[in-house]
Amino acid sequence: MDQTAFRALCYSTSIELRCKDADALGNTNIIDVDNVRIGLFFDEDIAPDRILCYIEIGKLPLVEREEILERILALNLLTGSKTSGVYGLDQQSDTLIFVQQFLYPELMTGEDLAGILQGYSSHALSLQQNLLDPSNLQPVPEILTNSFNAGLQAMA
Repeated sequence: MDQTAFRALCYSTSIELRCKDADALGNTNIIDVDNVRIGLFFDEDIAPDRILCYIEIGKLPLVEREEILERILALNLLTGSKTSGVYGLDQQSDTLIFVQQFLYPELMTGEDLAGILQGYSSHALSLQQNLLDPSNLQPVPEILTNSFNAGLQAMA
């Protein structure tokens, strides 16, 4: 994939998502899907075979921070690799994030990517309600299972 193909994929994805400005994603690398901020980044010189996707889960609350971060670490152990996504903390913004790599993006259509981004948006919204709630005692594997559309991992 090259930069032109990446911008075309961003454009067609934006059309599928009915964005007001279909060029914005390709120009800024940022899109909001159902009020979840998602960043798509591509560098044809460093990694022409992948797109990096950053999904904001939400701000780390001021209370029970250690417990929430422990749950994030548990999620990483459950997902097991960067092909299933990695959870982390953006220390500059104090925001929990989910990072996914899309390998061989030239095989994706705008419709495919739009569906994936909508699924990740739903995943982030579910984690906001469950993972970031310190009073939620639901086991982490159940939180993960209930928040993720299993078909997304196969698509990505």
